[in-house]
Amino acid sequence: MRTPVPSHSLPADAVKAPDGLRLALIITLVATLGRLAVAATLPVGVDEAYSIGIARQISLSYYDHPPLHLWLVGLWARLTGSEDLFVLRLPFVALSAVSSLLLFALGRQLFSAAAGVWAAALFNVTLIFGVAHGTLILPDGPLLASALGAAFVVSRILYAPRPGEQLGNWALAGLLAGLALLSKYHGVLLIAGLFIFLVTTPHRRLLLRPGPWLAAAIALVLLLPVLVWNLQHDWASFRFQSGRGGWGGEMRPFGVVESLFFQSIYLLPWIALGMAIVLIWALVRGPWRERRWYLACLAILPIAIFTGLTLFQRGLPHWQMPGWVFVLPLLGEALSRLPRLLRWLAAAIAVANGLLLGGLATVTTLQARTGQFDDTVTSLFRSDPTTSLMPWDGLRDVLAAQDLPQNERTFIATFNWIRAAQLNRLFGKDIPVLCLCGDARHFRYLNPPADFAGWTGILIDSPGAIDDDARQLKRFRALDPAVDANLVKNGRVVTSLKLRVGHDFQPQG
Repeated sequence: MRTPVPSHSLPADAVKAPDGLRLALIITLVATLGRLAVAATLPVGVDEAYSIGIARQISLSYYDHPPLHLWLVGLWARLTGSEDLFVLRLPFVALSAVSSLLLFALGRQLFSAAAGVWAAALFNVTLIFGVAHGTLILPDGPLLASALGAAFVVSRILYAPRPGEQLGNWALAGLLAGLALLSKYHGVLLIAGLFIFLVTTPHRRLLLRPGPWLAAAIALVLLLPVLVWNLQHDWASFRFQSGRGGWGGEMRPFGVVESLFFQSIYLLPWIALGMAIVLIWALVRGPWRERRWYLACLAILPIAIFTGLTLFQRGLPHWQMPGWVFVLPLLGEALSRLPRLLRWLAAAIAVANGLLLGGLATVTTLQARTGQFDDTVTSLFRSDPTTSLMPWDGLRDVLAAQDLPQNERTFIATFNWIRAAQLNRLFGKDIPVLCLCGDARHFRYLNPPADFAGWTGILIDSPGAIDDDARQLKRFRALDPAVDANLVKNGRVVTSLKLRVGHDFQPQG
């Protein structure tokens, strides 16, 4: 019977590698400055607009996700007294810096300081981690920071134990795992991955001690707000998320290929290829290379489950990213072992990646705000991919020109949750925003239509929906003529909208 490689069986140069903390701090600082520039200039996206508006209501949990990122937004807005987009993005930029340093610490703990530096660098130059999850108001920021924190603390328990501190470290790991659960339901897969690692290695003996069970109990306690909210709302969030997996749909033979392609785009293909190779190698070697197996166990469940589900329904490429983040130290270790010339080449590619991300962010921002590259965009794409970042602030002038609202018993309504998200961010602090649609997301709890019977409604939506008198007269006893409320950029209509006032709202069952 083969014996797993002891935790100390690492190359001498890895064990004796100089402390790279200073370099990791420099990388994180430079990346943070870049993220701050993006945070200050990039227009608000749909998910961000939705989060900002919904977060005004502090709730035990929410329809789409557990509450942590919404609590963070809502409480930060109250603390600062501002809903300025740059201000609200600041905590998420800070969390990305924490994640970067945690990756360094995890790589150093498991392999070497050099591996940790590479892991931090890779995190900051991938498209999904370097920009989206590192800057925007999304649940992934808190999830990554808490999951990496939990993984690091458990690695300390496994490979740098200190007498008298073990129970406290398990408690801390449970707290961080609980925060991961409060961020996104992916936290369950983090805990499952840790369990798989323990039962497949000699560390299974730890399951006979109170530490892991204390950690599990603490994580469960932190999840209680989510459980209570779902219990009160007919398990709405669990049903929504489980329904997105697509079990039972028609088989999509090329779904996995399509999913892997888009995952590689999110990670950048040349980085994704290296990540896939080291992950497969870690899985093949199994528990016999224990430290690599640790990261493989943390990584594989989100990647395998959400990629496998694309056999039945098209998924979203970011669902697998909480798994891929744990592959970064694996790739970092592989890069740290390369000959010096190849390491310099890899470092040059990493710097080029960073410059590429900066260029992409600049072009995206300019196109979203000004349409400066319209000719190029229309020649490359069927539609402008930055349309979802189009600022909606011009609608303030449209309402002011119509002298709206004219009384306090007035709400704004639309028939699509995405439009409701933008309208709610813009107006929801002063005027209730309703989503009169089947897929109303958390709007059904934020502003239930039944609470606004008899009110005046300002309808804003596509011309086809607004001009449908037969449909709208079922909701209102009288309707005013519609007026244009188009979103215009660079002299062209980007989104066709109309505005219409309805009187005496009659909620439909």
